[in-house]
Amino acid sequence: MRTKMLALGLAALASLAAAQSKIGTKFADVIMEYVTPGKVYNLRTMRNLPYRVQNDSAGPADLNITIEVPQKDSLKEGYEAIADPSWIQVVPSRMQLKGGEQGLADIILRVPEDPAYAQRHYQAHILCASAPPPPGQISGLAFTLAIASRLRFSVGSAGPENIRRMQKAGLYQQLNFTLEPDMLNVPGFQPLGKRLDLAETGARLSLVNRGIQKLDFVLKVVAPPEGIGLAPGYELAPDFSWLTLKPETLKVPSDSIKSAQLGLEIPDKPEHRGKRYVFVVQATLKGKEIPVEVYSRVYVNTAK
Repeated sequence: MRTKMLALGLAALASLAAAQSKIGTKFADVIMEYVTPGKVYNLRTMRNLPYRVQNDSAGPADLNITIEVPQKDSLKEGYEAIADPSWIQVVPSRMQLKGGEQGLADIILRVPEDPAYAQRHYQAHILCASAPPPPGQISGLAFTLAIASRLRFSVGSAGPENIRRMQKAGLYQQLNFTLEPDMLNVPGFQPLGKRLDLAETGARLSLVNRGIQKLDFVLKVVAPPEGIGLAPGYELAPDFSWLTLKPETLKVPSDSIKSAQLGLEIPDKPEHRGKRYVFVVQATLKGKEIPVEVYSRVYVNTAK
C-alpha cells in the first residue's frame, strides 16, 4: 500500500503587541497514512510540501524549529502523542530571516522498525520560535514569538475512523501531484533576438495530478525561494519575462496530466551571448486553503 498524504489548510500566525513583530507559516495540518517503519519520508520531495516560515517583522528574526510532544488535551481524536520526537528531523532547524524574508525547511520522518508501533496513529507538533540572535547580532523581534503546526501519521494503516469520514465528506484533500520535470535542460544553444517555441526542442512542463480531486494551478516565473539550488555554472536570468508560459493557469482533472508551452525570447545583446541562464517556474495550487507551491528549474544555453 502506497503512503498517502492528506492536508487540511491551516494558516498559523504569531503576532504580539508590536505590529512590527510577527512571524507566520502556512504549513498545513498534514496527515500521513500507511507509513512504513524504517522508511525515510521527506515531505518536500514526497509531496512537494516544504515547511515555510515568513518573517513579517520590521527587522531580522533568528528562529529555531523543534519537534514537540503534544499535551494530552491538544491531541486530535484517534491520535496519541508521538513516542519519540527524534523520529522527525527538521533541516535546517535554525533560520535567520530578514524582515519580509521567507525560509524553507525539510520535514523528515522515520519510524523505527518495531512491531510495537504498527497500526497506531501518532501526532507531533512542529514549533517555530524566536531565539536569541548569535553573538554580535541584533534581533529585530522585541518579543519571543512561537507558532505551532501539526503532523499526524498512521503506521502501516489508514487514518482513524474520524479521518476517513472527513475524507469522504471532502474536508481533507489528498495531495498527490508533481510538476515535471523538476529540472529541465533545454537542448542546444538558443539563438537571440527571436521568439522561440521551446516545444520544438521537446521542452515542456507538465502538472501531474494523481489525486482524486480536480486541482487548479497558476504558473509564473519567479525568483528562487530559499532552499531551491541552482546548478553550478548557471546564473539566474536577469529578466524573468524572457520565458513565457501558456496557459498561465492549468485545470488538471484527477488522474490526469496537463502541460504548459514554454516560449523564450532573449534580446540580441552582447552581454547575453554565450550565457548559461536558469529560470525558476512556480506552480501554485489555487482555490484551496492548502498553501502549496511546487517548482521547476529551466536551464538555457544561449548562442555565442
